[in-house]
Amino acid sequence: MRKFLVSVVTFGILISCVNDDNVSEPDIVGKWQLVQELIDPGDGREDFAPVDSELMLEFFDNGTVVSVNGSLCNFSTPSNDSSSGTFSVKDKTIAIGCEDDVITISFEIGEDLILRFGCIEQCAQKYQRIL
Repeated sequence: MRKFLVSVVTFGILISCVNDDNVSEPDIVGKWQLVQELIDPGDGREDFAPVDSELMLEFFDNGTVVSVNGSLCNFSTPSNDSSSGTFSVKDKTIAIGCEDDVITISFEIGEDLILRFGCIEQCAQKYQRIL
């Protein structure tokens, strides 16, 4: 009986181990609405502030991203421009073609999507999923 219990406990321990290789990445595919921006004026008091913007991002299964009602080429909210590029969930980057250059924007994804731009001071945009 003792050998049986030891075997059962050992088996239970072995099957309870979690394989981190199967942890899935957050799903970025879909539409996201800009809701807040972070701009640090250089005094270290950075904080996200609400914005009134119609800027939306749409991420597609094929690894492409499109901005609507605004461009990711410049850090501004009101615009009739749009932009497009590619993204990598693995690298957590977006590559956008802007005029004669490609800019790379890093992102974090969780409940919200946060884009971090290459500003001298901190600057970022926070998006919420809409679809």
